[in-house]
Order: sequence, then structure tokens, then C-alpha cells
Amino acid sequence: MATTPPQPPPTTPRPPPAGPPPLAPPPGPPPGPPPTPGGAPPKRGGTNVFLITTIVLAVVAVILLVFGIFSFVGKSSAEDDKDKAQKELDKTKAELGTSRGAGELLGDLVRTGAKSADDLKACTDSGRALQNQAIEVLNAAQAGTDVNPRIDGLNAAIDQNENLCNSSQQSYQDFVDALNELQSK
Repeated sequence: MATTPPQPPPTTPRPPPAGPPPLAPPPGPPPGPPPTPGGAPPKRGGTNVFLITTIVLAVVAVILLVFGIFSFVGKSSAEDDKDKAQKELDKTKAELGTSRGAGELLGDLVRTGAKSADDLKACTDSGRALQNQAIEVLNAAQAGTDVNPRIDGLNAAIDQNENLCNSSQQSYQDFVDALNELQSK
């Protein structure tokens, strides 16, 4: 059978003694060392100017060393990049022939592309005009108006559209040929 040890009797807190509270020292900074005669400031722990100077110079030396290393590595990397770029340029020139030949091919491509775009726009504009004339003829026929004078204009618009679109097809083919020539070089 287990027994529990006896518990001490409960204590009650004592009331504070009656009377005025004890006086505490006034708040403020703790008193420092007594002033030295002659009004000289109190002497603190000695600071070693030589130690501070040495530490500052060591930090500056490390910074300069790191800067020098990065500068050297950066120049080496830049020179390597320049050499790689020059090799790539030489390789590209060899593949394209001379830069003048490549420039001529690109110039031809741009010229034929611009002409093809202009001719395609002319074909599209002509097709829109032809559509509008056809709508006018149909509206006139629906209104019971004589469409014979309008038919001649519609036929002329059809012929013009066909010529412009044939020219556009030829310009497009010229562009494709110039592109194929450039890709084959």
C-alpha cells in the first residue's frame, strides 16, 4: 500500500507593515567614478590606434584583392567571349560566302518581299472594289433598274482584278524563289 507524505499546512501571506513606505534612491544614471582633480575627463579603457589602423588596412587590402581577382577574371572572360564571337562570325561568313553576297541576297529578298506585299494589297483592294460594283449591279437589278450600263463597268473591274491578282501571284513566286535561294546558301 502506498502512502503519500504529509503536506505542510497552507501559509497565508503576511500583510505589509503599517507606516510610510521605505525611501528608495532617486532614479537616474548610476554614479560614475569620482571626478579627477584638475577637471580632466575620466580615463577609459585604452584604445589602441595601431590595432584599429591595422584592422582597417587589412579590410582595405582584402577588398582590393577581391576587386583585383574579379577584374582579372572579368577581363579573361570578356576576351574569351570576344574570341568565341569572332569564331562564330568567321564561321557565318564562311557559310554565307562574303558579307557582300549575303547583303545582296538579303536585299533581293527584301525587294521582292516588298513588291509581293504591294501587289497583294493591290489585288485585295481591286477585289473589294469589284465586290462593291457587283453589289451595286445586284441592288439595281433587284430594284428593277436597267443594269446594262453597269455590267460594262463590272466586266472592266473583273478584268482589272484578274490582272492585278495575276501580277500578285507572280510577285509572290519571285519572293519564294528569293527566299529559297537565300536558304540554299
